[in-house]
Amino acid sequence: MLHQSNAPKNSSSPTGIFSHKILIEILSRLSVKVIVRFKCVSKSWNNLISDPTFVDKHLKVSSQNPHLTLSWYPSNGKFKNVLPFSVHRLLNKPSATVSSDDFHRMEIPGRFIGSCNGLLCFLFTSWKPAEPCKNWLSFSNPATRTRSEKLGLLCLSDIHLLGLFEFSFGYVASTRTYKVVAFRAKEIEGLWKSEVKVFSLGGDNSWTNIQSFPVVPYNWLDPYYMLPVSRLNDGVHLSGTINWLAMDESIEEVVIVSLDLSMETYKQFLLPVGFDEVSSSRPAISVLMDRLCFSYDFNKTEFVLWQMKEYGVQESWTQIFKISLRYLQMYLPMHSDGFQLACLYVNGDTVICANKFLNHAFIYNLEDKTVERIRSRNSILWFDEAKDYVESLVSIR
Repeated sequence: MLHQSNAPKNSSSPTGIFSHKILIEILSRLSVKVIVRFKCVSKSWNNLISDPTFVDKHLKVSSQNPHLTLSWYPSNGKFKNVLPFSVHRLLNKPSATVSSDDFHRMEIPGRFIGSCNGLLCFLFTSWKPAEPCKNWLSFSNPATRTRSEKLGLLCLSDIHLLGLFEFSFGYVASTRTYKVVAFRAKEIEGLWKSEVKVFSLGGDNSWTNIQSFPVVPYNWLDPYYMLPVSRLNDGVHLSGTINWLAMDESIEEVVIVSLDLSMETYKQFLLPVGFDEVSSSRPAISVLMDRLCFSYDFNKTEFVLWQMKEYGVQESWTQIFKISLRYLQMYLPMHSDGFQLACLYVNGDTVICANKFLNHAFIYNLEDKTVERIRSRNSILWFDEAKDYVESLVSIR
């Protein structure tokens, strides 16, 4: 004999059918597009889905399905587009043909700064003769299709002194605060001088000056003529810190300088022992497998990737792989000092890398040493702007 439930048939409570815990487990595994629709079920469903604890849980589950942000130009070449693309989709079918998305189309010149917890940060610049250079920020969440207005106006009338700002994007978990770091540096009469500012999303929409670098992130060299270029190397975000490569003149070594976004203080870390054996082509730091990584072209014959197992501890550097460039069947462009590869993804024996000179990406298998190029009909900026992305419910405050 069936027992009739005493619960109301049309209960608006999110636990009317399932237990609260089970419902959260189910919802956290759904896509943002589907979850957003459930907000309309009732006020209690909306409150559950909007709760920061649920947003964090969904983010954690969603991070198991990694994406890359692809910046590309359509065939007419007028506007740059930015949108996420599934890594698993790339691995199953090595092609990255993307379609137009007006929501992310940048109709004015803009630069994609970075991605953090599902939020994308963009920089827009206006530069007219006899007027200060104006920079402002914009944030968007592609999954919820929300974006901010222009924020953080930063005017520069003294470009001749320290040059233009570079920007990095990060997050402070303890205060749930997203921050953008603007920094610039220039060598003046043999000495490096720098300026660092911080913008907090959801704050008073202004920039705050903080202490300058103890050692300055060093300028890259032009790969063809080995001359300084105006752009400093990009900082990478990891667990509430922004990290850059820098030259410490006091010990004559390349180091990592790290900014703690919460305390707004700096630390320095040493690179793997033996880095002095590396050729003068660009080394790079990145975040892969949730750890700080360091890569470089060794002697123009091998691409090497190290991982810092314990953040800040030099002895924890562990070599993850070394790829002989002859297996990649690449050639060195004239006047080049190296291949300039970037590692975009690592999982077991599977590696996705980008080649700066050829502007393409490829999948490499470390075990059988096979390489497969990722095909695309679009002009994708693989090397400079393909960054980690994870779908999330994080709101733009």
